[in-house]
Amino acid sequence: MKLFLAASALALFLAPHALYAQSTPASERPIAGLGHAHMDTSCSPGVSADFDRALALLHNFWYARALEAFTEVAQRDPDCAIAYWGAAKTYDHPFWDPPTRSDESAAWALVQKGMRATRKSPRERMYLAAVAALYKDGGAGPKSARDQAYVDAMASAYAAYPDDETKLFYGLALLATVKEGSKGFERQGLAAKLFEDVYAKNPHHPGVLHYLIHVYDDPGHATDGLKAARAYAAAAPAVPHAQHMPSHIFTRLGYWAESATTNENAWRTSEADVKRAAESGAYRDFHALNYLQYAYLQLGRFRDAKRVTGLIEAQYGALSNKTTAPDTPDLQARHVRGRTIYALPDRVVYGYFDILTRFMVESGDWNAVTTVPLVAPSRDFRAMKLQLEAMAAAKRGDPATAKTAADELERLASEPGQHPLAQTIITLQAKEAQAVAAHAAGDEPRVIAMMTNAVEIEDSIEALSQPPYPIIPAHELYGTLLMELRRPAEAAKHFAEALRRTPGRPMAVYGIARAAEVRGDRSTAVARYTEFLELWKQADQDRPELATARRFVTAGGG
Repeated sequence: MKLFLAASALALFLAPHALYAQSTPASERPIAGLGHAHMDTSCSPGVSADFDRALALLHNFWYARALEAFTEVAQRDPDCAIAYWGAAKTYDHPFWDPPTRSDESAAWALVQKGMRATRKSPRERMYLAAVAALYKDGGAGPKSARDQAYVDAMASAYAAYPDDETKLFYGLALLATVKEGSKGFERQGLAAKLFEDVYAKNPHHPGVLHYLIHVYDDPGHATDGLKAARAYAAAAPAVPHAQHMPSHIFTRLGYWAESATTNENAWRTSEADVKRAAESGAYRDFHALNYLQYAYLQLGRFRDAKRVTGLIEAQYGALSNKTTAPDTPDLQARHVRGRTIYALPDRVVYGYFDILTRFMVESGDWNAVTTVPLVAPSRDFRAMKLQLEAMAAAKRGDPATAKTAADELERLASEPGQHPLAQTIITLQAKEAQAVAAHAAGDEPRVIAMMTNAVEIEDSIEALSQPPYPIIPAHELYGTLLMELRRPAEAAKHFAEALRRTPGRPMAVYGIARAAEVRGDRSTAVARYTEFLELWKQADQDRPELATARRFVTAGGG
């Protein structure tokens, strides 16, 4: 069923972005709007430009459109072996959900066609051998083993042909095999070196800009990705994913206005593609919508965030089949790390749940928690719902109900068969839930014990791909609870640590200001309230936090 965006909702966004003209056949469209990529091939000269266009689409992760484009090249030049390689590559989605068995069978069939095609250079043979390892026998054997075989094959291709495209695809292969939740930067560092080599020669290549953002998408390296983040959207203005990706860096650094703008563009371009394609399976960028809502919330633009919630709610309501993929450990891990879920209906269901629950927590709309539907039976969804139930009950002064939800969450965390990272996150949520339940019951020692455990768990893992999961980072929640316990000095330390892990979150800045005010540190309070007002200069004007900050700053801290 085709999902439609309500026309009135478009007023939420900026003036129309320059869109790629997609009303003509692929062979008649220029590369402009996708960024420029080029590969020397053994194909006929007549399809060279179209192959490059397909290559640019692939680098931009616009898989459905890339498959169309590579297929058209192969139809026009059936002996162009590398076109089948490209078509097969579109079934593998690094950082997103893995291909289905039917996808891998389709990719394997394309690999076989490429092997039979008569025109292929030695380099192209190595590329085909690599995807043959990736899709061996239509997906036979463990995916992790085939992924590593693909890495090894691309390493051989790079050793023989260290050109820019091979560097990019080898680096991407390295990056795609980094395990969820793993620490260190060894593989990422190898990939980053390859990408930086290409960037030095071709700083406008859409693939290198894209992959630099991915490789630096972690707390310790986000600033290294800023150059790519500020260039990628302009390099590929017609590509929804290219508009969204800069926000991975902007969000890590707390650049909320830039994140909002680039995700507005991402949503608009994905909507334009859906309308152009007139098909139900066209890719809507709900991942970008999630980041957009998060940016609005950090800017204090709660009404705009609410409208985003309405958009995804309408999409969810219009979805005829709401059955999601089986609840596997890997899927749990992908969700809690904020990874893109590509397949329908999962991307709608996951997007709806994440956006709905985030709005409730960040806006303090605790009365709405009872209306949250359990849209999928997965553990991570159940965990979030239980945590919200505990927090809402605590807010309304019902410690017994809060404790019941927290205890159920602890039982859920102890269930066997979970991905280690997902289980760690659910355990963290359980500790937070127990803390707020204890606070509602007036049990201060237990609040401290549970939140100490929670922040220890949070500190044991890197700050996850944002928006954060759980919704309120543990150090920020601990600071809030400590303020309510009249322990402002300790609260300030946890708010500061929250900002170190998740820079620019305004409520942590506001928390430091409040703590300083209570302690009588007027200069710090004025400075931090001023910083908060700058972060919220676009905020809804009826927020009580604004009134508090303005009153203190206007009075000069007196």
